[in-house]
Amino acid sequence: MPSVADLLVERLAEANIDNVFGLPGGETVEILDSIRRSGVGFTLVHRECSAAFMASATARLTGRPSACLTTLGPGATNVVTGVAHAALDRTPVIVITAQTPERMLPGHTHQVLDLGALFGPLTKASFHVQPDGADETICEAITLATTGRPGPVHLQISNDVAAQQATKLEARSAPPGSTAVATDSLQVALQILSESKRPILIAGLGLEPEGPYEEVLHLAEATHAPVIVTPKAKGAVPDDHPLSPGTIGLTWTDPVYEVLDQADCVVAVGFDVVELVKPWDHPAPLIWLASWANQDPEMPAAAELIGTMGPALRRLAEADSHAEEGWGETIVAAHRRKHPRLQSMSSPPELLAPQAVLRVLREHVGREALITTDVGSHKILACLEWPAFVPNRFLVSNGLSSMGYSLSAAIAAGLILRDTPVVCTTGDAGLLMSMSELSTLARLQVPVTVVVFKDHALDLIRSQQKRAGKPAFATEFTAPDFVRIAEAHGIPAARVSSEETLTEAVKRFVESRKPALIEVAIDPSTYPTTHSSN
Repeated sequence: MPSVADLLVERLAEANIDNVFGLPGGETVEILDSIRRSGVGFTLVHRECSAAFMASATARLTGRPSACLTTLGPGATNVVTGVAHAALDRTPVIVITAQTPERMLPGHTHQVLDLGALFGPLTKASFHVQPDGADETICEAITLATTGRPGPVHLQISNDVAAQQATKLEARSAPPGSTAVATDSLQVALQILSESKRPILIAGLGLEPEGPYEEVLHLAEATHAPVIVTPKAKGAVPDDHPLSPGTIGLTWTDPVYEVLDQADCVVAVGFDVVELVKPWDHPAPLIWLASWANQDPEMPAAAELIGTMGPALRRLAEADSHAEEGWGETIVAAHRRKHPRLQSMSSPPELLAPQAVLRVLREHVGREALITTDVGSHKILACLEWPAFVPNRFLVSNGLSSMGYSLSAAIAAGLILRDTPVVCTTGDAGLLMSMSELSTLARLQVPVTVVVFKDHALDLIRSQQKRAGKPAFATEFTAPDFVRIAEAHGIPAARVSSEETLTEAVKRFVESRKPALIEVAIDPSTYPTTHSSN
């Protein structure tokens, strides 16, 4: 009979999990050795939270579950933010932690925490794996992570349990398959859409893992419906398509609300309000279409289409379109003229407007490039204005909005998309939170170009202080020399202060297909949050 550890790794491999991210401890040596002998990969990180971020990004890009491994005690607590990200950004991550052997409890308390109580609220379930029934528990956890709305699942396995033999299930129940949308619900939705004169589509994070992007575009074109995207769905419709007005979810006054507010029907495809800063309160009839149930929270839907999205979208495209003149392509064109993206901004000498940085990147990394963004003022700008042309080429922590995400996600993306340029954009504060992973980047030689927006501040919070009429306090600091830090890791780096030098560095580093870092001194006064009152 196999050991519990061997069985765990075998089941991970059967779920097409070919790499585990983690930071091991002495209490994980049995699982670690099973991974070594299995041929499943293991990516060593330097911060447990990074392991969960990388696993989450991997799941998003592959459409499959992923896994991370930590030890007990501080290893488990350090991974919590990454697990919370996976929960609120809806990614199926198998979170494996160690625990103190039960034979030592309750008298032994060193590094002992109630991990079920810790991870229970952050995951779809937390399982305490025992030798009896281990295979059933592991299989249930993997299935649960991808069933319904995806999310993380926790497995607690002590080292002594991992070494014990376990009985392998002779027969396993098949995971739930895809389901067709109910016909009566489709008829209601078709009636609503046929009566609409100003329909809108909102595409959200729930488009994955099915990925019915062609069907979304076909429905939009058939009904002349603008397609608004949430940050995690950027690229679902190319941003240069005539029906693509922009992104929603960053502030209470996102420009695209001007289009949305005119809609008399909203088709929400994979939409999850976890991505919205402003609570949803649109009065128009809403057609809910997703692969999971409308709950947590339940949106006020006039029709609920739950099941496989592609066929339902094709059926909706058969609705008689009665879009009024001046809607669709016309209103999108007018909106774009009013709100141009990445427009030129003046800035003091030796500083660059963040819009200029993103514009140079967009011009020189190619349409297929993947970009990750961290959290802060630059995230809001990138989400609102970065033109995305391909699905799943814009990664952001949005449901949780955790700083320190971007570098880890970029490394994971680089491991998958070896032939695609990957750019990590991050603020100086976010990089300081995750700087240890520069060592991971250098060790793995993943072709990621890190672009640091350096303004010596937590600018988003500082801007809020200023809008409230308060002085900046506890939001400014002296950022280090990131060029020297990168070079200390063996990573080529450059410091730029003009569009010309930035262009040269971007072209040189992206073409090199090696890790690199660019430090840019930023003028934060042109961020969209600086003069607004969101």
